[in-house]
Amino acid sequence: MSARKKCIFVLCFCIFGIQNFSIAQRLSFHADLGMAFPNEKNIKSGFESGFGFSLPLMRKIFLGLNFGHWKSSVHKEVGKLYEGKLSVTPFFFSLQFKPMEKNTINPYVLFGVSIVFARFEIGEYISIPEVTISQKIRNGLGLHIEGGSDLHLTENLALFAAMNYLFWKTKAETTISDMNFGLSTEEFSIRLDSLILKVGMKYFF
Repeated sequence: MSARKKCIFVLCFCIFGIQNFSIAQRLSFHADLGMAFPNEKNIKSGFESGFGFSLPLMRKIFLGLNFGHWKSSVHKEVGKLYEGKLSVTPFFFSLQFKPMEKNTINPYVLFGVSIVFARFEIGEYISIPEVTISQKIRNGLGLHIEGGSDLHLTENLALFAAMNYLFWKTKAETTISDMNFGLSTEEFSIRLDSLILKVGMKYFF
């Protein structure tokens, strides 16, 4: 190969990437870290961590099972959650589409159903000694979409960055226990839609 042809080959590699590593249609495992930004104004952002698997179904189509978790501080809002800590743990079941599955830089999109578990720990509140207050959030189903890209480092390893949006509306309940008047409950709706930005690493088997 002449020197001129070698230069052209190297230039094409740098600009377009190469179709390498033979990573198409392989099972992968990933772990990630990021930030979750809930849509409710009185719920603060929290550090997110997660892991999951991607299983090939057909050419360019994959089935994903992902797990995530984050904790957020909550400030009291009338008729909503009190001061406290909110833990959110979603399981994402997804169909993933990779249009450029053999490239060094490999974008993807996915969508699916989420099973979301939430736990709320109420903080300090002002009340008389005879009255105690607690709150809980129902677990439920949501939807999600995600867009991201893999950057393949070797045949088995890739870095990735992604932006995920979780759509989730559920019910919460406030329970007031009064030593004089007994128990009373109040139910209200709460939207826990969240934007999740994350980076991580994938291993291809």
